[in-house]
Amino acid sequence: MLETHYNTVIIGAGPAGLMAAVEAYNPDHSIVLLEKMHKTGMKLRISGKGRCNITNEEGMQSFLNRFGKKGRFLKYPFAQFFNHDLLKYLNEMGVPTKLERGGRYFPQSDRATDIVVAFEEKLKALKIPIVMQAPVTGLQKNKENRFVLQINHAGKSVQIQADQVCITSGGLSYPATGCTGDGYLMAQSFGHTITDTAPSLVPVLTAGDTAKRVQGVSLRNVSVSVWSENKKVTEMFGEMMFTRKGVTGPIILTLSETLVSMLDNKKDVHIKIDLKPALDHKKLDQRLLREISEHSKQNFKNMLKTLLPRKMIDLFVDILNIDPDKQLHQVTGEERKRLRMLLKEFPMQVIGHDSYDHAIVTSGGISLREINPTTMESKLASNLFLAGEVIDVNGETGGYNLTSSWSTGFLAGRSMRNNELKEF
Repeated sequence: MLETHYNTVIIGAGPAGLMAAVEAYNPDHSIVLLEKMHKTGMKLRISGKGRCNITNEEGMQSFLNRFGKKGRFLKYPFAQFFNHDLLKYLNEMGVPTKLERGGRYFPQSDRATDIVVAFEEKLKALKIPIVMQAPVTGLQKNKENRFVLQINHAGKSVQIQADQVCITSGGLSYPATGCTGDGYLMAQSFGHTITDTAPSLVPVLTAGDTAKRVQGVSLRNVSVSVWSENKKVTEMFGEMMFTRKGVTGPIILTLSETLVSMLDNKKDVHIKIDLKPALDHKKLDQRLLREISEHSKQNFKNMLKTLLPRKMIDLFVDILNIDPDKQLHQVTGEERKRLRMLLKEFPMQVIGHDSYDHAIVTSGGISLREINPTTMESKLASNLFLAGEVIDVNGETGGYNLTSSWSTGFLAGRSMRNNELKEF
């Protein structure tokens, strides 16, 4: 049952909301956590394919760099609660963690639900109720400067009041988990600016049937550059994968914010995949010459087996238009050059991107200029706090975005805990 008044109301039981609710605990405050879905942490439960990449082991400055210019806003929240604090925090809640490749931390059990359950049990111990299936349909302040929330609950429209509110309702990515932009509308009602939103960390779509032909092929230690109007925009090294309609994987997801923005601006967008980034053109040519010299009686297709994943061989043969049975000593200098160029600059035209349904995070959100980074309190409305994906912070894939949610949720919760509230 909902009371008519609470000192503290937190809207949205994702990672930021769960953390904020725990950290807002004050024996003198009445607190409630509202969740529109039938379960808490819906998006958290499916993150990392159900394993949940909790955080990353990188140091502070490197971590901040993963958010670009927006990283400056996170400096104080991270100083208060960072990756090592989170790991200790979870361990004390009974969720041991493990370190994997790329500096990524996961629950030792490989179950994201363990984290959600641990927070639920902690809130239960603190006697902080979680009210499920209670979407907030309206948020405003009354003449007494207290918040009035309109909530749909148990088939009825209910109104409650609160002294302070924290919006942690997420962005627009994975709307099936409840992330449908509700928090943006609430913030706007207090005059907040919503920076243009777009899917981020999202697979991109490419022209033709190239991706489909090599669907499922994963590439490690490759470099992908983004091009428009014959100019290189940016480049990234790491892992990627071909899908039925395009490309995905860590470096593609990280580059997707740039790619989506360029597509939205109607720019012509291409990527070039360097399959041999450890070798410059000269060294790669020397390697090809050596292969041809040492295996001159071998056919062209056999040489490709030493250079490419098996599933890409026929694709290369078709693109290069070289007889696969041609003996290596018959390969011309011009054909060798074309092979070298394709290995170093495998081109794909980007024509679109997946929807919010497949975007890990949302780019854009509540403007950072309107939030106090030392408290997560709104600069436009007193006692209104904002944390998690609802604010305009998004970084690379690898545990960085979840850390941002944990940290901003922690800081918002602590700020509310220490807030001196007037008697109702």
